Amino acid sequence: MCKKLFTFSVFFVLFTVSIVFPQQALQNRDIDPSITGVKIEPTIPVTEATWDVEFDYDATVITGAAGNAGAVYIPTLGKFWTSRWATAVAHQWNSDGTLDVQFDLPFSGTRGMAFDGQFIYCSINTSAVQIVDPVSRSLIGTVPVSAAPNGARFITYNPDGDGGLGSLIVGNWTSPNLSFYEFSMSGTLLRTIASTVTGVYGIAYDNWSVGGPFLWVWSQGSGAGTPQYIMQMDYTAGTYTGVQHDVISDVGLGNAQGIAGGLFVTDDLVPGKAILGGLLQGTPDKLFGYELALTGPPCPVQTPENPTPANNAVDLPLSGVVLSWSNGGPGTVPPNQVEVFFGPTGNMVSVYSGAPVTQWSLGTLNYFTNYQWKVVNKIDTCNITSSTWSFRTIQDPNLVEHCEPFADLSNWTIVGPLGLTNWTASASANAGGTAPELRMGWSPSFTGVSLIRSNAIPLVNNTASTFSFNFFLDYYAAPSGTVTVGITYDGGTTEEVLYQVVDPTANVGPTLIEGSFTTPATGSENAQLQITYNGYTFNIDYIYWDNLCVKQVIPVELTSFTARSDNNSVTLNWTTATETNNHGFEVQRSSGEEFHTITFVQGQGTATEIHNYSYIDKDLKAGHYSYRLKQVDYNGNFEYSNVVEAEVIAPSVFALEQNYPNPFNPSTTINFSLAVDSKVSLKIFNVLGQEVASLLNGQMSAGSQEVSFDASSLNSGVYFYRLEADGIDGQKFSSIKKMILTK
Repeated sequence: MCKKLFTFSVFFVLFTVSIVFPQQALQNRDIDPSITGVKIEPTIPVTEATWDVEFDYDATVITGAAGNAGAVYIPTLGKFWTSRWATAVAHQWNSDGTLDVQFDLPFSGTRGMAFDGQFIYCSINTSAVQIVDPVSRSLIGTVPVSAAPNGARFITYNPDGDGGLGSLIVGNWTSPNLSFYEFSMSGTLLRTIASTVTGVYGIAYDNWSVGGPFLWVWSQGSGAGTPQYIMQMDYTAGTYTGVQHDVISDVGLGNAQGIAGGLFVTDDLVPGKAILGGLLQGTPDKLFGYELALTGPPCPVQTPENPTPANNAVDLPLSGVVLSWSNGGPGTVPPNQVEVFFGPTGNMVSVYSGAPVTQWSLGTLNYFTNYQWKVVNKIDTCNITSSTWSFRTIQDPNLVEHCEPFADLSNWTIVGPLGLTNWTASASANAGGTAPELRMGWSPSFTGVSLIRSNAIPLVNNTASTFSFNFFLDYYAAPSGTVTVGITYDGGTTEEVLYQVVDPTANVGPTLIEGSFTTPATGSENAQLQITYNGYTFNIDYIYWDNLCVKQVIPVELTSFTARSDNNSVTLNWTTATETNNHGFEVQRSSGEEFHTITFVQGQGTATEIHNYSYIDKDLKAGHYSYRLKQVDYNGNFEYSNVVEAEVIAPSVFALEQNYPNPFNPSTTINFSLAVDSKVSLKIFNVLGQEVASLLNGQMSAGSQEVSFDASSLNSGVYFYRLEADGIDGQKFSSIKKMILTK
């Protein structure tokens, strides 16, 4: 049997439709006043600063399906248009992101769209740009662009081109013809702009940004799952400036399938601003817009600058972080209001708005988290926003991470009898990580179960844990089988499923799989990961895994734990280097039987500095004692320390110690020791020799003893206490000491 193997990369199947209409002369236009004479004002909320997201709409939900590619804003209608790259379907949106109407264009496969103030120009991956009336949605002509070697996939309109008559800039991603081609509105090639950027899908002309005009070029990079940069090109020089922005970092955050689509620029969507908009293809498609430039006169308010922490600072502590900045040029007017935005990357919120300040204290932060912040200085008529600054906090010192990069399979055992040669460490990166990676191939084909199991991973008992890995299943036919990633603590007898996909009917991934689990109360040191395939391998091509990681945050880093006996007590001392979410410690004692909790010592919650703890276990009889700590976090998870031991030795002499405190009011403590088990009498006398209290009269064990005496019923004065002991070995002991009661 011969099986055809496919090599997959990120690509689009492209359909081309060539529709040719008589060219119309468009330089001298008879413009319908009902179109261009009306400016329909949209209602987009105003935000601040370049690369701030002005709007972000789910085009897959709004249009009912994926496959959207081109996008443009039509100010004469106050509407967006989006197009499907493989069909004639298009959608007209309201400016608030709601659907107005679905319709069919008179041709298929629109990848990009541009608006010249009257008509829509559609690039359909052919050598003719299609011209559409936005009101009637009918085709009124074409612009030939045959001088562009691979036709027009992307397109933008330049109102300043061809001496002010306007021009179209088009191109395609097909190597080696990666340049951009500028045409007059009648199809004459005016200019070739050299470019070597691959995967370009969107382009937009910008004559609003300071230092322009510019072209904004959106590349698909290395495919889905990689940065999707919009890059700035100096239009006049034809060179890239180095300014760029990854759409995946905000609009496409978490979208493993996100890939560049069409671009457009408009200054008619948000009052006072030019907007760079586009359509991110993926799951889901996204219609979005960034603030590009201010289009009104410069705001005179001072600009926030000189941030502390410095932009992109790392290893900041979790507490005590103070954001500060200064106000400077080019503005000259001090702000009368200030607003501060702060939050995890991609989720900034307003944390202060009020009278002018130049610093803001943050609360407790999270470990190893990227944060962003910005400051808006305001006056009554306008405002200026700082750059968006960022920093990252320290890594959790208690994070324990076990990661497998699959450089080889030395940490794994293939469990047969099936599939012994199907598992390999492959010099590829199809799962979304970096080479090498784990691969299971279809050949030699088998039907049944094959798995690969890791060596033991020393996890901590009863601890919340997380896992992650890169994954790609290259589908061939149905049924494709079941793929499971699990964990076992008993060598494979039982398994906890961490991730499972059953008989997928298409490729899965490349994607990042993440999840959580809690280790059992015992046996976690025997943990093993295992990856299983169950099915007919002929129906898959390959399956890939990479960067399989298990992480645990150990709540407390205990650096020492000791026990020291002193007469009839044991002193326990322990030290922590760091604590995370630590509620505290149960101190547990055993004298040869089960451990029992004898006290609870409060922890420090979350702390990164050293803390010392101590507890004295008093009034112990002679004997051998074992101690352990049960560390408990606020989630109820716990972990036991090592066991320490101490021995309380019985004293070898009879002795009566001075009471403490002395003088006293009204209570005091009397300590004494017995060399052997004895019959004991302890009595209190006044200065006349009269007995006023009997504290002990009976048999007691050898060792250190302690008795409390409450003299609340006695008058102030001098008293005496007498100890008499008759040892079982015949020894006799008697001693008298004086005490003073003061009231």
